[in-house]
Amino acid sequence: MGQKLIKILCVEDEEDIRENIADILRDEGFEVFEACDGKDGYKKFLDISPDIIISDIMMPEADGYDLLKMVRESENSRHNNIPFIFLTALGQKQDVVKGINLSANDYLIKPIDFELMIAKINEKIANASKVSQQHKKNIDNLKVQMANILPSNIKNYLDIISKTSQILMDEPYGPLPHRKYINDFEKIFKNSNKLRASIENALDDQVIDYRLNVNENILNIKTFFLDFFGSLNKKYSDNIKLDKSVNFDELPKIKCDQLIIHDVFKKIFTTIFSADLKAKILVRVLFDHLDQVVFIFDANFSSKKHKLETLIDETLIGKLLDQQSCLFEVTNNEENTAILTIPSFRVIYN
Repeated sequence: MGQKLIKILCVEDEEDIRENIADILRDEGFEVFEACDGKDGYKKFLDISPDIIISDIMMPEADGYDLLKMVRESENSRHNNIPFIFLTALGQKQDVVKGINLSANDYLIKPIDFELMIAKINEKIANASKVSQQHKKNIDNLKVQMANILPSNIKNYLDIISKTSQILMDEPYGPLPHRKYINDFEKIFKNSNKLRASIENALDDQVIDYRLNVNENILNIKTFFLDFFGSLNKKYSDNIKLDKSVNFDELPKIKCDQLIIHDVFKKIFTTIFSADLKAKILVRVLFDHLDQVVFIFDANFSSKKHKLETLIDETLIGKLLDQQSCLFEVTNNEENTAILTIPSFRVIYN
């Protein structure tokens, strides 16, 4: 497998300058994305998660300072501390100071010295890599401490509780005075096993990685739905209904990368409406017996020629959700149903 390309976002309103920079950087082996102003640049920043941003200052819509401020304050972004280099024809001290106060990492003065630009990019990427490596060491150290924080014999105690309650359910000393005692022993047995599983799950190395992931958010499902539908074109949102039997206030929260879940929802709905603008979609949410949160999308097409299983790229959505260990499936039947399952370790109880 080849080495991952460094992604650079180049934000510049003068097309000739932007294309010149992009061509030179691509020749150096970087993956380059272009934006014409701060507003467009911020949208691409959220979409592509670049490794470094190079931006002009004086631009329409939103200038370079606006872009830097949005990047640094973006709570839901993956890289709000990424290296940021300003391109400017303004060499005045006050412009440099303003950029530093907004946490810019460096400046390049136009006309651009391309050798210097590439050297600065390589320096910033190397520094960011060192910070990332140190952060990983700190996280690994924390994981080791978490794995050893519980008493070593706690699992033995739980084994004794489980075995004793199981023995008592067989009434080894004669019939119990009331059958409800059996039910109580069963509860002790089941819950001691659940507690043991919860402890083992919580200390699993991979699960700790998920739970310490700074890119993830604790999502209130109701709030997520309201925000998502508010971002949709009204001609789409009018055709999407939430199951009225669901009490969203009683659903647990989920810990996921909001950008990924938002992207998956968007791909599902836009795929359906691209094929059939008159389609109706019912969204149901379940909290199942395995403590998983399950989203069910039922599509009702205006024509029988449309089938969800042929429209939706299940593999593409599956790859997005693999990063979250979530499952996606389009049922192979006449119901035109898709199912998104959030695993139990991503569920946060209210």
